[in-house]
Amino acid sequence: MDTTELIEKLSDLVHQAWWEEKKKQGFHAPLECKRVSNPEKFYNYCNYCHTDMYPYDELPENIKDYDRVTVRTVLSALSKLGYNLTTK
Repeated sequence: MDTTELIEKLSDLVHQAWWEEKKKQGFHAPLECKRVSNPEKFYNYCNYCHTDMYPYDELPENIKDYDRVTVRTVLSALSKLGYNLTTK
């Protein structure tokens, strides 16, 4: 697995963890909003709609970048702490 593929897989996992945390806080995807009968995907209808609560592969690239930055930052921090991660 190359570095780009690893970052994408880890970013997906980071996004899933973020999504679960948002659900615990009461947020939902706009398509799940009960306030409207015909919701659109990336529109906030209420204070608990979150436009990023979709599977990673359905997100626009600029939103995926948030997760990629998190992954790169953690990997860099691990490296600075002396951890050497190798892939199979």
